[in-house]
Amino acid sequence: MVIRGVVFDIDDTLYDERDYVRSGFSAVARVVARSDDEATTLADWLWTGFENGVRADAFDRLRAAFPDVAARVSTADLVDAYRRHRPSIALAPGAAETLDRLGSLGQRLGILTDGPVDSQAAKVAALGLARWCEPIIMTDEHDASFAKPGTAGFASIARAWGLLAAELVYVADNPAKDFYGPRRLGWKTVRVVHPRQVRGQPETADDRFRADVEIDDLTRLLSELSLDDRSRPVVR
Repeated sequence: MVIRGVVFDIDDTLYDERDYVRSGFSAVARVVARSDDEATTLADWLWTGFENGVRADAFDRLRAAFPDVAARVSTADLVDAYRRHRPSIALAPGAAETLDRLGSLGQRLGILTDGPVDSQAAKVAALGLARWCEPIIMTDEHDASFAKPGTAGFASIARAWGLLAAELVYVADNPAKDFYGPRRLGWKTVRVVHPRQVRGQPETADDRFRADVEIDDLTRLLSELSLDDRSRPVVR
């Protein structure tokens, strides 16, 4: 069956999510600090914690470690600054070339991503994804059935494009939620795996959550979609 549409996740798929984290920490530090030196101290403290495995409670820890910061801002204020900041991020190596090539082959390209709308919209803008992708579905803008591992978001893209499940591919990184939905619908799935990813390389014992294939570089996506002699991607 000929592949006619490719849908992408964003985080740790089209760019390195750790770059967004570092960008966000720098933005938060600039918002709350009273001097450039203090901003550098706070951003470095947050980043060191992240590198040591601190995730969900980073801003609570920051306020506990720096009481003067806690006196000025709440954890909710810090989270809001993080989510609303304009990120300094770039597409992963080979991503733009891959998107260009898929587009030149007549592929429909789209995005389906979980996460807060403010932060995901900022990432879309910073990465320039509207240049290649339509629709761009941020599941938090819709009802709960759109969130992964649900199927509603994927089904809506198939309907919008008028394509069959066997003509569609989802490219993402997280087997805990990314692949179950599209696989239930009959899509092909491709997992991007590399050492820089925030979640590392989580595995699952449940085959329903596994991707059909794995790649360590987006430039390998074209070969996994098996371009034929007429430069049209087909499923193996």
